[in-house]
Amino acid sequence: MEAGEGEPFGQEREPRGHIASITAEFVGTIVVTLATVGPAAIARGLGIHLGYAVETGTTGVGTMVVIYSLRYVSGAHTNPCTTVAFALFGDFDWKRVPEYIAAQFLGAFCAGELVLGILHPARGALLPEMALGAWPAFWLEIVLTAILIVVALSTANVARFIGAEAAIANGGTTVLDRWIGGHVSSGSMNPARTLGPIVAAGGFANWWVYLTAPPLGMLLGVAIVGIMWRKRRSTEPDATAG
Repeated sequence: MEAGEGEPFGQEREPRGHIASITAEFVGTIVVTLATVGPAAIARGLGIHLGYAVETGTTGVGTMVVIYSLRYVSGAHTNPCTTVAFALFGDFDWKRVPEYIAAQFLGAFCAGELVLGILHPARGALLPEMALGAWPAFWLEIVLTAILIVVALSTANVARFIGAEAAIANGGTTVLDRWIGGHVSSGSMNPARTLGPIVAAGGFANWWVYLTAPPLGMLLGVAIVGIMWRKRRSTEPDATAG
């Protein structure tokens, strides 16, 4: 069959399996992390005014790109909270959670190192912003992550983000959350995407906010979805590695 004659990309090409899914999570997390810290590093390092909407919104663009390109390989989670949420909701095998999370944290760390090695910004460009202090950031991260997880679980099909609707919905939610939380907490919703660059930059005093608040928000989001949905929206088996 010729490409573009009716069947989706995922049916034209078959993922290579287990290693492919881990590789996809690693690469996908690099992309979304670069989309997060790269603009800030360029703006601060080169003195270019990109604007608040651009600096915070590119994470959502990266999310859409990754979902479109890697969704059939790994599910395009790129976020430990998303992976655990799928497992809690019964759509993802708990045995695979540790390897996904490891790939996500490693990808985020490597993205931070790439930014430092190529763009040579001040290390502070990789650190999150907390204009109001740690506790406002903590509470806002819980709310923002809950919103993200509600959208993720409501638009995914058995732990995979499938189709344009899922890419736009999840990318758009990421943009929205980042716009809301940019100055208060940097709008993380993703421990890996924030803590990886923090480690690459040499540490951050309030790192605990991003280790604790997003998982709490994830649990809240799962609870909300559990109230809304009685069962999985689809019983289609997950034929891919993710």
